[in-house]
Amino acid sequence: MYSKILLKIKNLREKNNLTQNDMAKILGYKTPKGYHDVECGKVKLRLEHLQKISEKFKLPIKYFFE
Repeated sequence: MYSKILLKIKNLREKNNLTQNDMAKILGYKTPKGYHDVECGKVKLRLEHLQKISEKFKLPIKYFFE
């Protein structure tokens, strides 16, 4: 389930022509590596970050769990 959520986030990022650096800025990471580690599954995605992503892409949070 968790890997499916990460895949959806990565696909959204790529579909919208955003870099990992762009996503890092959206989520408030100080460096792109912080976001990279999340997208690769090295660091757990925090619920507040999922909320920011859903707001950015105008999607309900439940989209990531479907």
